[in-house]
Amino acid sequence: MSGTVTQIDDTELVSRLKQRDRAALEDLIQAHGAKMYGVALQFMRNEYDAREAMQDALVSVWNKIGSFEGKSAFTSWLYRVTANAALMALRKKKRHENDVSLDTAPNDDEELSPPAFRLSDEGPLPDRVALTGELGEQVRSAIDRLPEPYRVVVLLRDVEELSMAEVMEATGLSEPALKSRLHRARLALRESLLPYLKGEETRTL
Repeated sequence: MSGTVTQIDDTELVSRLKQRDRAALEDLIQAHGAKMYGVALQFMRNEYDAREAMQDALVSVWNKIGSFEGKSAFTSWLYRVTANAALMALRKKKRHENDVSLDTAPNDDEELSPPAFRLSDEGPLPDRVALTGELGEQVRSAIDRLPEPYRVVVLLRDVEELSMAEVMEATGLSEPALKSRLHRARLALRESLLPYLKGEETRTL
């Protein structure tokens, strides 16, 4: 394995994987493992299952690397493989019986209760949420209460900070569908956090 993994180009990494270079898997983990684990953790919600999903994703990468044609960024393809592995693990375990998978989510013109979408998409929640301190705990709790399709896009986009293109690749959503889902999810979060935020304003007066 190379001692300067950060200097390894993804094109070289893909080439080595296609040549069945097992050392390339180690370099892949060094270069992209943290982000893969982060994606898996957002789906699985616990470290053990996230590690299992990441292992499944690595097996999929090894087996499916021949199908990667370079039409999208390697990282985008990698995150989609990871997301799919996590979704398959969720289905297999049936741990979230009320969750809706990304593949079977309703049309984004339809509403998923329970969130109520009444506030404008403006206000105190930035696109990048900081999950630290008391506010961070409130935000994370609100995110966890979102229905699965909304929770996943917020976590991938606003917490893991994947680009729009990477989230589209990971979820299989079109750009309009992703924007719609993010918009609704953020409105639901503001609705959920509004009592807390108003309480903070009252305490600071």
